Amino acid sequence: MKKSTIDRLTHRQLQLILTYAPAGLGHLRITDALYAGLPDTVNPVLLGSQDTSIQTIHRITSIHPIARAIYEWLVSGPLSNLVNSLYRLSLRWNTGVVYREMARLIDERLDPPDEVLVVSTHFGLAHKLAAIKDKLQKEKHIKMVLVVFVSDDTFQHIWYVDGADLLAVSSEYTKRKYAAYGKRLGREVRIEVVSYPLNPDLEKPLGPRAMKEKADQLDPKSREPIQVSIPISGAAVGMEYFSRLITGLREKSKRFRFHLVSKDAPFTRKFLSQWEGKPWIELHVGKMDREVVDLYDELMEKHVISLEVTKPSEQAFKALLKTQSRGGVILLFSQPMGIQEYDNLDFLGRHALLPSRPTNAELYELSGDGVTMDADLRGRLFEVSRTWRGVRIPVDAAKAVDFIWWLHRSGIFSRMLAGNKTLKVRDEGEDILGSKGVEEFWDLATSI
Repeated sequence: MKKSTIDRLTHRQLQLILTYAPAGLGHLRITDALYAGLPDTVNPVLLGSQDTSIQTIHRITSIHPIARAIYEWLVSGPLSNLVNSLYRLSLRWNTGVVYREMARLIDERLDPPDEVLVVSTHFGLAHKLAAIKDKLQKEKHIKMVLVVFVSDDTFQHIWYVDGADLLAVSSEYTKRKYAAYGKRLGREVRIEVVSYPLNPDLEKPLGPRAMKEKADQLDPKSREPIQVSIPISGAAVGMEYFSRLITGLREKSKRFRFHLVSKDAPFTRKFLSQWEGKPWIELHVGKMDREVVDLYDELMEKHVISLEVTKPSEQAFKALLKTQSRGGVILLFSQPMGIQEYDNLDFLGRHALLPSRPTNAELYELSGDGVTMDADLRGRLFEVSRTWRGVRIPVDAAKAVDFIWWLHRSGIFSRMLAGNKTLKVRDEGEDILGSKGVEEFWDLATSI
């Protein structure tokens, strides 16, 4: 982190506020990562959204395909301009609670701030904050800077926050889309690309012994237990799928060990209860969202994990981590839920971090037929898999079990691990996207 960044963040007349929303765990994970990357002497205020409708919409559209299809048609279909305009207006109109909370935070400071830097990782609060920004500046005699981070590599109209000082995105491809949209609206916002912010603890390198353990886990000839993490999403999607996957992999080999990270909620209790007391499954369960995020970080600190089954949500960006890091797991992506998760897969595909669709289909076919690869086929797949950090697994759980087991036995997982120990991901031109996203973000946010 630049000295000028540290000086700005530690300036006693700067008040730093990090906001998040209860729409899944992703927004909180990003906020947590940004928090973890701050100097020790900086104590930001966390401001959570009180709008429970955000969480309700998120859960309904995550679980119910018809509801999700309707929502996506509304926000990205032929009526999208109208729908997003109305949605944006509704967010910016109902700002009373947010204004009072912001005013209270500023007034309660023993040392009144001259400047307030607000970082938002959800569009809902971001629009409200943009709407009250001028009023707060005038009435509280402060400068207010609003920085918004788009929590997926996705272009969606509602994420374009008129009045923000900066919109941070994860790729030049997505930046161009938002810039073009801003021009059409006639209200341009500064847009910059930063590497996706990941918790700096996940970036810590594994020592030689831990790295050997990870390699042994993915070695088909080894007897080392294969440690698999399964973080359950905030909407608790795919419980039955995960149950069948866990059972099927355990039937394939007693080497598989599982770590389930989940919130203790009515819709997860039945799923979690079936694994209680099983010595080959470890449950990491928290009562609150923040605790769940912390439990995942602790899991990566205490155990050497080689595989992770996850939705292509914000978790997909762990693909930017080298495999020799704590968080550098091989990612097994289940069915995407929503436009943003398909966009995240597209991000990985553009950067050669996933097999191409034709290659992925070829892998499915090979695993299903139980084909023994000849030397030429093995050599070709081993060569292209050197850049992969994850794969898409089939929607059918039984086929997913066969696919994962075949990738392990064929040595492709081992090749993926070995090929990405010194990973460098180039975005466009010479720009490198890596694990330093938190540092990049704060350098950028404090330069405004």
